[in-house]
Amino acid sequence: MATRQSTALAKWRRAAVRRLVASRRETLAVLARLPEAEILKARTQDRWSVKDVLGHLLACDEETVRRFALIARGRGDRIHWFESMAYADRFNARTVARLHRLGLRALLRRMQRTRADLVRRFQRLPAASLRDPAHAYPVTEWLPAPGWSHERDHVGEIRAWWTRQRTANRRARSTRDGRR
Repeated sequence: MATRQSTALAKWRRAAVRRLVASRRETLAVLARLPEAEILKARTQDRWSVKDVLGHLLACDEETVRRFALIARGRGDRIHWFESMAYADRFNARTVARLHRLGLRALLRRMQRTRADLVRRFQRLPAASLRDPAHAYPVTEWLPAPGWSHERDHVGEIRAWWTRQRTANRRARSTRDGRR
């Protein structure tokens, strides 16, 4: 039984690593198609710029790194969970404001370093810690949100905004040029 669970956890971890890497690769591919001025433009993603969304994703990665460090030290019981949307909103406001000061290139470098650290720490965790019943929430249940699904959702919103933006820009140009 223990062997079967270990094999299943090892398989889950390999798939999770692939998703962690793929989600960041997808994010960077979308960013590569955006002009820097558009990434920096305020309030394109509700109250945030695209750069602010990147800061938010970085803060989520940094929080995940902290959680993995606690688990590695056998202190998963000390993880502070986002028990309410009010707490999550305060975390987001605080971290986005702090990271807003970074330039885009510095932010992207820090995102790259932090995601690499996150993957490295995740791969080093003992397999049993991924479903440790002593933890309030097992890694197998909470990692998909900050690891890849949350990023995928934000990138989908950025992609949809950029598609609308390009369509509006084309219409404005053709109206301005008298080609309607």
